[in-house]
Amino acid sequence: MLSDRLGPVLRSARKQLNLSREELASRAQVSPRLVAELERSQRPNVSLESALKLLNIVGVSLVAKAPNGLSAEIRGASALELERAARAARRRETWKGRHVYMHDAGNDPRPAKSKAKRLVAVARVSKQAYLIAGASRVQAGMSKPKSSRA
Repeated sequence: MLSDRLGPVLRSARKQLNLSREELASRAQVSPRLVAELERSQRPNVSLESALKLLNIVGVSLVAKAPNGLSAEIRGASALELERAARAARRRETWKGRHVYMHDAGNDPRPAKSKAKRLVAVARVSKQAYLIAGASRVQAGMSKPKSSRA
């Protein structure tokens, strides 16, 4: 049954967003009873449209697989927004509260004072990144790196 697998996922996502069953049902334009029965896996028949509405609101995406191995991900716009918000929250939790800047020399994490020096430093790093990318293409046998100007 569809509700056996989707029920626990729907309930977990709804609780994580602090939504009540009634609020979720209202947003999806379905009955609160449908939401409750679906979460408890007591609803043997639920339309795919209703299930997708509910899952989209709580930000859950689905992967549909065909017998021949092809697959498609069904993801709504709210799922993308919620994923971004979750990543941002994770970054805030793990941030140590210190910015570190790249500069020419020394252990001081402050950037160079003048804009010209910062631009030169960025250009140098960009040139190094270009050379590294070219070297990895050569190792992979893709193409020869172009000569860089000094």
